[in-house]
Amino acid sequence: MEKFEKKIIKNNVLSEVYCNKCGKLIYSEDSKEKSDYINITKEWGYFSNKDMETHSFDICEECYDKLIKTFKFQPTRTKR
Repeated sequence: MEKFEKKIIKNNVLSEVYCNKCGKLIYSEDSKEKSDYINITKEWGYFSNKDMETHSFDICEECYDKLIKTFKFQPTRTKR
């Protein structure tokens, strides 16, 4: 005889992503519309005033384009 129990397994599932700069909803688990974005995570080290801190944020493609226009040196680009 087999006996079955119902068990609910809780997992962290990404449901939404918002742009930290403009607040736009970039990704929603329920939406069919998808946008690409950049996620930046930095673990600050010994020579920083933020030593032992980790900062993480997401930026939509539009805000990324605006941000890199302010750079003195543009990011390196390669095509795949």
